[in-house]
Amino acid sequence: MRAEDPGADAPFVFRDGCIGVTVDVRAYRLSAVQKTAYRLAAKCTAIIGEVREHSLVVTLTFSPTTGEREALETARLFFQELLDQELREKVGEQTASLRALILAHAFSRTSLPPRG
Repeated sequence: MRAEDPGADAPFVFRDGCIGVTVDVRAYRLSAVQKTAYRLAAKCTAIIGEVREHSLVVTLTFSPTTGEREALETARLFFQELLDQELREKVGEQTASLRALILAHAFSRTSLPPRG
């Protein structure tokens, strides 16, 4: 993660009601970015750009009443939530076969009505 402006001293720069961040798609899946954007929708609008090489630019856009401090905190929370969502994706992927087995076992013990 890095601020969109590479010359910035701070990790995030709040300019014109927006903060641009770059996500490395080798570390985070697009689905995790989308879920993170959804989770923070009450605080900002995340405009997800296209993937170029290994980078995804996300612009966090805030309402005119949002101050710089609140916007910067939301940008920090974006990456905190992004890590959480990526880990959820990873755990879901790693446990998919086990969950399918448990579900199959559970349904094998029920008498479902025939379809048709």
